[in-house]
Formats: sequence, structure tokens, C-alpha cells
Amino acid sequence: MKHSATLLFASGMIAAIAFASCSADRKADNDTVTFKKIEATKAYSLKGSAVDFETPADQSYGLQVQLLMPENMFGKDIAALRDSILDAAFDTTGTDLNTMIERIAAKISRENGYTLADTVLPDSVVRDTPRFTARFNGFYSIEGDVETLSASILSYAVTVSYYMPSAAHGMYNIRYINYDLTAGKVLTLADVFTAEGIAALPEIIRDYAVRMEASIGSTDITEIPCGGNFYLTPDSEIVFSYQPYEVASYAQGEIQIPIPAYILSQYLTPAALSLLL
Repeated sequence: MKHSATLLFASGMIAAIAFASCSADRKADNDTVTFKKIEATKAYSLKGSAVDFETPADQSYGLQVQLLMPENMFGKDIAALRDSILDAAFDTTGTDLNTMIERIAAKISRENGYTLADTVLPDSVVRDTPRFTARFNGFYSIEGDVETLSASILSYAVTVSYYMPSAAHGMYNIRYINYDLTAGKVLTLADVFTAEGIAALPEIIRDYAVRMEASIGSTDITEIPCGGNFYLTPDSEIVFSYQPYEVASYAQGEIQIPIPAYILSQYLTPAALSLLL
């Protein structure tokens, strides 16, 4: 396939959406956890792709956003939490959803050799097919939702799925954000584990993966997950997440290795010990 075509920006089903800060005066803010659903869909076409893909018409490409965005976490400052979610979803932060969508669309186009320009797709392409991924020849989907939630910890998952027309298969990756509801803090791997613990993790995770081989298949784990990707469960498990192709074949999908926190207690920071045990 050639990449000399132009990715065209279509009229999409999206209103101007901005992320507003939570009101400090809202009643019972210190006693509530609330979320707001953010949804948007954009439609594109690949100019000149009819020739590239040897099809009667240019290829269509859709971009969909579905985020369950935190609004209030017991009255804590959640700016860092929201920024972490947006960074995982869009590789940037900001307050205007439209701008972030345009930036991620431009990034997709650059990575695939296309540029952006305005166009309009037929209404039938946008409306007639109920399932988003079936409306277009290719798609890019961003979903954000709660993975686990307890009285003290929120673990949030951002899933990015994408497929380019005529590709052998689609791809996806899942990034997790962990938030300490008591301290009002986004937790990194270094917040949970000591330096000694981080150094010991690859061997420990590998040993657990070997025990799970009957269910997850063979893996090649030599490092902690890329970006320190993990999430915490209400049962005090620490789940390490490897993306497709990271330590196993694509068919094996996301590889999750859950380890009870008490097994790792000697490697936990004092704050993590208090939070998890």
C-alpha cells in the first residue's frame, strides 16, 4: 500500500466539550465519588485511497472517544488523576476535547503517511451501521473506565484500539492509572515499591507467569511491564499488565500477572504497606 494519500477530516458528531473543574461548594463533596460520561465520534476518509487500496471509493476512518471521567473523589484535588487519564488516552493533556481529538488524529495520520484536510462523508456511512467499528474501513477507539474501586483505591483503565484498512489485524493497548483516594495521589510504581523491590520484580513476575502457563501460555518476561503498567485490586492484589507482543504472541492478548501484596510485602514502601495491608 502506498502512503502518498491525504487523510481527510469529516464533519463529525461532536459538540464542543470542555473539562471543567469540580466545584468546591458542591454539597457532600467530601463524601462522594462521581464520574461524568464523555462521548464523541469523528468521521474521516483517506483521500486517494481508492487507488491505494484498489477499491471503488476512498476508505473511511472513524475515531471514537468514550471516557468515564472522574468529577469528584471525596473532595480531593483530582487534577493529576484527570491529566493522567488524558495523557493515557491522547498523549497530551488539556481542557478541550475537540483539540485533543484533532491532535491525536493528526498523530495517526503522520504515523501512517497521511495529512489532514476537511471533507464530508455520506450520512449513510455515519448513521446506518449501528456498531462503530463496522461503520468504517479503519478505526481508532479510546475508552476509559473504572477497572477496580474500593474505599481507598481507584484503578482506572484506558484502552486504545486501532485498525488501519487492509491490515492483517487490529491492535490495542491498555494503560492503568492508580489513585489513592485517602491521600488524593496518583500512584506510580515507585510509590508502591522500593528501589530494591523494583529490581526484584522481573524475576518474581516471571516465576508467577510460569505457574500460570496453563492458562496464559508461554511468556518471555525479563522486565517489568513497559511504563510500569500495573493496577491494584480491592483484594490487595497487584496486577502487572503486559500488552500484546510485549512478552507473548498477539493471539495471547494482554498478559496479566496478579500477585498478592503480602507476597511482596518486603518490597513495598511504608505508604503502600499501609494502603494495601
